Amino acid sequence: MSGPTLVTGAGGFLGGHVVAALAARGEAVRALDIAFPAELPEGVERIDGSILDAAALAGAMAGAGAVIHCAAIADLWTPKRWAYDRVNMRGTCEVLIAARRAGARVVQVSSYVTLIGGPDPGFMGGEVTLDETLELTPTDMLGPYPRSKREAELAALSAARMGQEVVIVQPSAPVGPGDHRLTPPSRMIRDLAAGRTPAVLDCLLNLVDVRALATGVIAARDKGRSGERYLLTGEDLTMAELAAKVAALAGVAAPRFRVPHWLALAAARVEAGVSALTKRPPVAPLTGVRLAARRVRFDNAKARGELGFSPPPVDQALADAVRWMREAGLLG
Repeated sequence: MSGPTLVTGAGGFLGGHVVAALAARGEAVRALDIAFPAELPEGVERIDGSILDAAALAGAMAGAGAVIHCAAIADLWTPKRWAYDRVNMRGTCEVLIAARRAGARVVQVSSYVTLIGGPDPGFMGGEVTLDETLELTPTDMLGPYPRSKREAELAALSAARMGQEVVIVQPSAPVGPGDHRLTPPSRMIRDLAAGRTPAVLDCLLNLVDVRALATGVIAARDKGRSGERYLLTGEDLTMAELAAKVAALAGVAAPRFRVPHWLALAAARVEAGVSALTKRPPVAPLTGVRLAARRVRFDNAKARGELGFSPPPVDQALADAVRWMREAGLLG
């Protein structure tokens, strides 16, 4: 591969760590985003622009050997639901078109939520283990965010079938330091560390150290097979286990109560209606509660075998996240 690597969404949590990891390897890096909340590593070329601006994207892509497409709306709720399709779906198509014209290899960052779907059971069901062989339709998804990410995956897979070099990665929830924009997992950790969470949902989470995740994304660029999806998942924890770990790190009391899913789902539906009227974000987005109802584990054997992906336990990432939040004044 010749030419620099372009990282879209380079001002975001994962994108920022991907840029840092590439720069640490001495590679030529271009960082594209609409805003940068932190300084970029020395030598990285900063490009202020949007993936929806075809001219700016074409300029950023010119001469690039690869593009790691991290840019997306990652929140589980937004007052403008159409924005998911505009940024996550149409934005991915724009990146694919620009990369094809530039001859650049694409790594599309999707999400493990595209493997979770089906009718809402209204209660916690039995555990299942999922891997990349599961193919769901956009209508199977549990909300507008996962639907837009699945549609973007299908566009990327279609491009690969037509001969374009495209690899897809499906990360689980990243944790660690430096999440300036506070993605949903970091907001959850912040609230737990600040003692603002009185009760937790009885659910299973999968967390991955964002630094190991960045390394896995780069490995997908270097070793991934075009047209393939790779699960970049980490450690399974119940919400209660996570809460206990974070409380111990922050020196606060862990939440004492657990909320059954049926109650959380009912409350989330009411809150979704209120948020639709007020345009204020819900405390517990309906999409997140629906996803939490599925007690799922993930098999990342394919990424381990083909990419050498081997994430560590998340304890250090949680400790680093809490320390960074405290230093950033996010814990009150």
